[in-house]
Amino acid sequence: MNGRAWALLGLAVVAVALRNAPLFLLALLLALVAGAAWLWLRVCLFGVHYTRRLERSRLFPGDEIRLAIELTNAKPLPLAWLRAEDEVPRALAIEPAHLAHSHLPGRRRLVNLVALRWYERVTRHYRVRAGQRGAWSLGPAQLYSGDLFGFASREREEPALDTLLVYPRLVPLSALGLPAARPFGEFSALRRLAEDPLRFSGAREYAVGDSMRQVHWKATARRGSLQTKTFDPSANRPLALFLNIDTHESGWEGYDPDLQEFAVTVAASLARWAWEQGQPVGLFANGVTQPGARRVCVRPASHRDQLTLILEALARLIPFGRWPLAESLRHESLRLPYGTTVVVITALLPPALCHTLLSLRGRGVGVLLVTLGPACAAPPLPGIQHCPVGGHAEWAGLQGLKLAPA
Repeated sequence: MNGRAWALLGLAVVAVALRNAPLFLLALLLALVAGAAWLWLRVCLFGVHYTRRLERSRLFPGDEIRLAIELTNAKPLPLAWLRAEDEVPRALAIEPAHLAHSHLPGRRRLVNLVALRWYERVTRHYRVRAGQRGAWSLGPAQLYSGDLFGFASREREEPALDTLLVYPRLVPLSALGLPAARPFGEFSALRRLAEDPLRFSGAREYAVGDSMRQVHWKATARRGSLQTKTFDPSANRPLALFLNIDTHESGWEGYDPDLQEFAVTVAASLARWAWEQGQPVGLFANGVTQPGARRVCVRPASHRDQLTLILEALARLIPFGRWPLAESLRHESLRLPYGTTVVVITALLPPALCHTLLSLRGRGVGVLLVTLGPACAAPPLPGIQHCPVGGHAEWAGLQGLKLAPA
């Protein structure tokens, strides 16, 4: 028994000893109130349900959706008060809402305080606006209630989580300073690598840079000068995007969020352009996704869900790289389909990455380099097309760009 129970028992004993009927009735009344409060406390959260309903679970930055919070008391006992505190990310703007501090970093608590009659349901409606790319989880929620007199309270956790996936921004290639029709210009290596070696069409005069493996020796002997085989272009021209998520040479330096989001936006916009052109496109990055810590590895393809897979991978990508991009290039380039053009998107050009790019180019792989931030001022690499897209000023301009719904 607790202190209150001992006090009531003592009061009843005194009343009996003094043969004081009013005092005994008071002790009995207080005992009944305490018993009712104890029973109320034991069952207050039974039959209470907390439901979170999102209008949709995927959106782009700036989009707004509706959120409904539903509190249900499915029992014959009313609740004088019920407090629900739901963990929500700070990256989401929620209106109108009472938001409290959370001990978790980057989180707040969405607070709802209601009184529920028996078998009553209350629904609160909010507007949620996405401001930042990411995979944002809503929940868990804590429910608090107690007896009518405020003697004590109980709590229960609702572990259910909802994930809101905010895709990266998609911008026109012209906003990146790239021509919409030919974003990489007239790149001859790209056209040569797009040719299918199984579709021989004839021969032409040898040109500097042609592979000796493609020399047509019979035609050379017949015409007396070097001749190169020609092939019909392949119907598919795969594009492999390699995204460097790092913005500083060392991990202890942290990362530049603006340059990082700029790089992600460039990768997403190029992926959409290729997908709309019917090109097989894939994505690789030197980071992992959340949750699950999975490698970002979307093989080049052109099916209807390919762009969604790429955008989801970019949305879930965590800010810190796990290994150098040069390592991903060396590993994945050996598995790419024939004729794939490699597009590297990076704010850094360390010596190891430059060496790997030149090695790929020496093997006849088409390589395109899209740089931003400090890498824009890097000296050109022999035989590699360089497309600088800018730094912080250009990213600020893209953020203020009003776009049509994606």
